[in-house]
Amino acid sequence: MFVDDEAVKRLLGQGYLSWLNAIVSVLGARVLGSGAAFLGNILVARHLEPAGYGQFYLLFTIMTVVAGLTGPGLDTSLVRFASKHLHTDREASFAYFTVMFYMKCVVFVTTMLLGVIAAKPLLRLLFSSDEVTSVTVAAVTLAFFGGAAVSMWGFAQSYFQSRQQFGRYAGFEFFSSTLRLGLVVLLILLDVRRIWAYLAVYVAAPTAMWGVSWLLLPRRVFTADATMAVTRELLAFAKWVLLATFFTTLTQRLDLLLLGMFRLPQETLGCYGAAVSLVLLGELVLLTFYNVLLPKASALKNASDLRRFIGSFRVPSLFFCLGMSLLMPFAETLRHLFFGEKYVGTELYFLILLTGIIVSLGCAPAVTSLYSLGRSHLIAAFEGGRFVCTLALGLYIVPRYGAVGMAWVVTGTRAVMSALMYLVAHQEVKRLTVAEYMGGDG
Repeated sequence: MFVDDEAVKRLLGQGYLSWLNAIVSVLGARVLGSGAAFLGNILVARHLEPAGYGQFYLLFTIMTVVAGLTGPGLDTSLVRFASKHLHTDREASFAYFTVMFYMKCVVFVTTMLLGVIAAKPLLRLLFSSDEVTSVTVAAVTLAFFGGAAVSMWGFAQSYFQSRQQFGRYAGFEFFSSTLRLGLVVLLILLDVRRIWAYLAVYVAAPTAMWGVSWLLLPRRVFTADATMAVTRELLAFAKWVLLATFFTTLTQRLDLLLLGMFRLPQETLGCYGAAVSLVLLGELVLLTFYNVLLPKASALKNASDLRRFIGSFRVPSLFFCLGMSLLMPFAETLRHLFFGEKYVGTELYFLILLTGIIVSLGCAPAVTSLYSLGRSHLIAAFEGGRFVCTLALGLYIVPRYGAVGMAWVVTGTRAVMSALMYLVAHQEVKRLTVAEYMGGDG
């Protein structure tokens, strides 16, 4: 086997080692932050016990879904264009932020109006009648506000990500989790057992980060010339990313929503929610890969560089896959250590859900290339297919096989769609590389 020295030099010249260092450093900060978040989840779960935690986690799921629908799609599109113009036209880069600022404000107001309208129907749909006294319309509305606050905080995170200021990016996530943990501890010391109080804590932390992070943004991100040309360019790409994010967000938490709709016992929902908390580290590793690789991939100029980029990060992604798979033999030990005997059954959900995350992580570098190539419509198509399959299978499986069946549906659809996106990404990059080579020869 021969090594192409020139290829290695080019790879290092593109900052491969710095990219890997960015992943490790951001992941390190996120591990600390996720440790605080995870500890907070454990304390809430133990204090409220499975039935109460099941209700709380449904509310938190609403908040998570709202945040996912209103934030990541816009943020991903902003990072893509802002990164491309960062080194060539700084003023043009600011223009994208100003356009997005106006979009975020409109989305925030719209979200809160929808929250007020949808709170009562969601309460009736997801919570059985004997639980209405502990989960109120006000709590559901608060969950909507929490999701909208996360989206507004994401605007500042997009700025740090596009500027590759990953220290600030991860730092705010760490401080949010730490603040949340501190407030949870305070409620437990006061022996508060009201579900809405813990939801309020989970809303307060990102709201505080929203306020502080915006103070650090340069004024130009709010006041640059927001031309129609910039708006059209951003929306032309963002519409597909938003559609993909819409499907992804609903699919990610469709399991808990379906379990609530079919009135599974709240204890079961509590155990399932505990399993989702246990796989948090895997989700963070996957999210970190996307957050770090997207601005890097977006800055590459041609398909040949992108092909080397995918190859370069194949080994690191497989390394992290191996690391997460080593957790599997200790599933029961982890459940007993963190949640205790009242959450028996959590370990099975954990094993099933973790499998899907591992497969997705192995495909992450290739999937990122589809965004950088502007193939966001392909991402939307795959995520739409995943949503439809998860919904259809879930509606059939949950009444018959309960939460275990739903966990297998989530993992199966996630793994299959990730593998298909991996194959399509490689074919797209290969096709464009051949086209560039033929054009160069011509």
